[in-house]
Amino acid sequence: MAALTPTAKMQFFKADGTPLVGGKLYTYTAGTTTPQTTYTDSSGGTANTNPVILDSRGEANIWLGGATYKFKLADSNDVEIWTVDNISAPTSGVSPALSGNVTIDTNSSAPALKITQTGTGYALRVQDSTDPDATSTVIDNTGKVGIGTISPSESLDVSGGNIAMTSAGGTLYAKITPGASTTDLAADGARALTFTTNSNERLRITDTGLVGIGKTPSAGVELDVVGDIAASATVSVGTTLLVNTITEKTASAGVTAAGVLLKNSLVAGSARPILSFTEQATTSGTEFLFNDIPSYVNRISVMLNGISLSGSDSLIIQLGTGTSGTPVWIASGYVSQSLQIGVTSISSTSAFNVILGNNAVTVSGLMTISKMTPSSWLSTSYGADTTPRAYIGYGILTGAGTITQIRLTRTGTNTFDAGSVNVFYE
Repeated sequence: MAALTPTAKMQFFKADGTPLVGGKLYTYTAGTTTPQTTYTDSSGGTANTNPVILDSRGEANIWLGGATYKFKLADSNDVEIWTVDNISAPTSGVSPALSGNVTIDTNSSAPALKITQTGTGYALRVQDSTDPDATSTVIDNTGKVGIGTISPSESLDVSGGNIAMTSAGGTLYAKITPGASTTDLAADGARALTFTTNSNERLRITDTGLVGIGKTPSAGVELDVVGDIAASATVSVGTTLLVNTITEKTASAGVTAAGVLLKNSLVAGSARPILSFTEQATTSGTEFLFNDIPSYVNRISVMLNGISLSGSDSLIIQLGTGTSGTPVWIASGYVSQSLQIGVTSISSTSAFNVILGNNAVTVSGLMTISKMTPSSWLSTSYGADTTPRAYIGYGILTGAGTITQIRLTRTGTNTFDAGSVNVFYE
């Protein structure tokens, strides 16, 4: 269907029908006397004079912007002929309906198509033959784009379909497929899926399903991580946990590998090795402390190597629940006895005891302290002095709680004068 051509130029006449040569057209903002600009052509790049002076045919090129105008026409002597208010370019309500194709072909620095929507309606709506089409494509008056929905809730709202990302030649690279229970982000074909922040790749999933965090995953490894892995709950291993290196950190920082719990509550021995503190020389002083014992520990071994005292006190070993800066020693609840074979025995309710009692001899031996229940511990000890005489001992401590410390000290006021001590735990 053809359309009526618009008026190419505006032309004005006098009352006698002759052109209004030299006439003046004043243009104002609607309802005011504030001058409002019109333009010499469709680009809107060059403003008319205000008033516009009509040529020898009473004509002028007058193109309107998006505003609403008031026109005042006057003759060449500036005598008003008429004033008309509220004049605007055609809006969607009065624009013609075009049934054919529309081509916009321009070579300009200005937009080829400019839509200004100051009302509540859509800036753009594309629909099929159904009118109104509830699944059309729209741009609302706030700039939100809806594809398949006339009520976009986000800057881009796609309803009832997938989002495909293709090459310039149309090859499918990736696709987002939303669903009621899952949303699928897919790299199509033999392509990896990567995630990048701050221009650095952080995670990669290869086309074969291997996952690398901080690196490209090695072939055949389902999860390959550069860096540490932290878990706030249980880590389950279906078959084998391979630990290449277990390192002991400083006492205050704990231990890198605290143990691995396997199915049926078994503990992998290789994942929880016997660890030791630093050996301490017992050549002076009155006590030797070992702090920051991990909470998982079930057995503590105290190694005594050639220890002697300045007098006849006996050695005692106490457990504690404090920290290196604030020791809290358990001094009650023990039932302990040691026997020096063929000589004497001693008992204690305040510590696990070890026979000594003679500053002319030194003692070497081992005391093993094992957890029986979450709050009770059992000690067994054996060794010999330089006489030589052997000794054995045992002890039980109940109501202990979580053990974090152990110390070697003496029953009286003697000082240590020889030997060394160390503690192993597991």
